[in-house]
Amino acid sequence: MNKAEAIVHLQQEILEPVLQDHLSSLRVYIMEHQNSLIQSFVESMRQLCLKAELAQQELGKEPISILHCSMLRTSILDGSYTCLLEAYSDQWYWDEVECLHTYDATWAFQSLTPLKELLHIEMRRYGGVLNASDAERMMLQSAGRFNAYVTAIARLAVPHMLNLKEMERLHRGDQFQIRVGEYKDWSEPVYVRDYRYRDIQNIRKKLTLAEGLECAYADYTSLSLTEGLFDHVDIRYSDFSLADLSKSDLRGAVLIGTRWEQSDLSGADLRGALLMDTVFRECSLLGANLCDVSDGASMEFHEGVLGLQGICFAGANLEGANLKGAQLFHADFQGARLSQAQIWLHDREQYRHVLSEEQIESIRWVVSHEKEEEL
Repeated sequence: MNKAEAIVHLQQEILEPVLQDHLSSLRVYIMEHQNSLIQSFVESMRQLCLKAELAQQELGKEPISILHCSMLRTSILDGSYTCLLEAYSDQWYWDEVECLHTYDATWAFQSLTPLKELLHIEMRRYGGVLNASDAERMMLQSAGRFNAYVTAIARLAVPHMLNLKEMERLHRGDQFQIRVGEYKDWSEPVYVRDYRYRDIQNIRKKLTLAEGLECAYADYTSLSLTEGLFDHVDIRYSDFSLADLSKSDLRGAVLIGTRWEQSDLSGADLRGALLMDTVFRECSLLGANLCDVSDGASMEFHEGVLGLQGICFAGANLEGANLKGAQLFHADFQGARLSQAQIWLHDREQYRHVLSEEQIESIRWVVSHEKEEEL
């Protein structure tokens, strides 16, 4: 067995199964400690905002356009597990006024050290063709899969960060982002605010003609976008809180991680939309069509970092909504109004553990003709 073959065998037979166990354990840990992890991330960002504000006051730092959280491979190697937080102007890496803070991500990366130790032991089975640097490289190649959970926590922390007084005092650019990734390498946004193009007609056109992720991660709060033709748009991780999209066409849209708190989706068509981690708290979905929407539970997503938050309809108005064929069996319906909402009768038992007796009685349970034929 040559070196390339040994690496592939070690990766597939030894590392991957153990890696999956660690990632599964990490997911469970996050579910159990989500609030404290969010608070910790928010506090670190608050400290960064304080430093950025001071840099603006004393050093003339330009308006902040990017808050960046970077995974540091060097910190993983030395076991400190810290991420670097940076505040940049629109010059990004060329911003001459440095502004740094750190975030302790031990909870996310601490499993990598025992993984490296395991690789050091197991590589002896390959007749000396592998060495310590190979084990280290394989361990670091796995780091991004753990950093995906840091990104997930950052996403959940966004609403809390935006409410910080320190964030509000910060002089921010018209285009402002919060991003998570690697140091001076690939990163992805967890929040985007772009006030350069807040014109309603331009936004409507962009949402109607969008391809790929060009409309994702954005802030659409408080906008009036009624009767929009936005079918199949990918607006993942965008915020539509307080927005009006009544009677809009969102068929087949990708709504992963979107927020619709106190928004108006009455009469909207969301048939077949993907709703994983979507929040409809106190949203009006009066008469909306949610036929065949999916929570994504049966779909495969990268490392299962999705689904940490779940789908929330708490306090929402779903009166008269069409929920036939909807896969919302684990959603939060606490306080939701469901009078005359239509749901297949054969799905009644699957909803019993998430709905109150009062909600169950108020629903219009519809008999499927297909099910009648089966009977």
